[in-house]
Amino acid sequence: MPETVLALNESQRLKLHALLTSDRVLIEPQASGLAFKWCVTEASYELEPKIVKAQFGDGYAQRSPAGINTQACMWTISMKNNDAETAGAVVAFLSARNGVEIFNWTPPRQIVDPPVVQDVICPSWSVRYGQLVSNGTLLYDVSFKFEQVFV
Repeated sequence: MPETVLALNESQRLKLHALLTSDRVLIEPQASGLAFKWCVTEASYELEPKIVKAQFGDGYAQRSPAGINTQACMWTISMKNNDAETAGAVVAFLSARNGVEIFNWTPPRQIVDPPVVQDVICPSWSVRYGQLVSNGTLLYDVSFKFEQVFV
C-alpha cells in the first residue's frame, strides 16, 4: 500500500503535534488575522478562577467551577522607550478596536510548546511621554491591559 504524505505548513504541523501529544483540547483563537504583533518590554497577568461557593452552617464550604471558562487572564503590559512611530501605531491599533473588538495576543516567554494564543480585548491604555534622547528623539511608554475573552 502506498504511503500518504501530508504537506503541512508550520502552523498546521504545530497544531497537529499538539493534538497528537496532548490530552488537552486545542482551542483555536477566534480573531484570526487580527493580531497584536509588537514586542513588549514588561508583561504580567492576574488569574482568579471563577468559582461558586456554598457555605454551610458548621463551617464547611463546597466549591465548584462557575461555568466552563473559569480562568481568564488579565494582562498588564508595558512597552517602554518607543519612538513616535511605534507608539502611534500601537495606540492606533488599540483605538481602532475600541475596547470591544477581539484580537489575538501571544504572551511572551511561554513555557508551553506550541505557544498559546489568546483571544483578548483591550479595555484601557495610556501613553507616557518619556525622555528626550541626545539625537532629539522623544521616547514614549505605552501601557495597556488585555482581558482574555472566550467566544
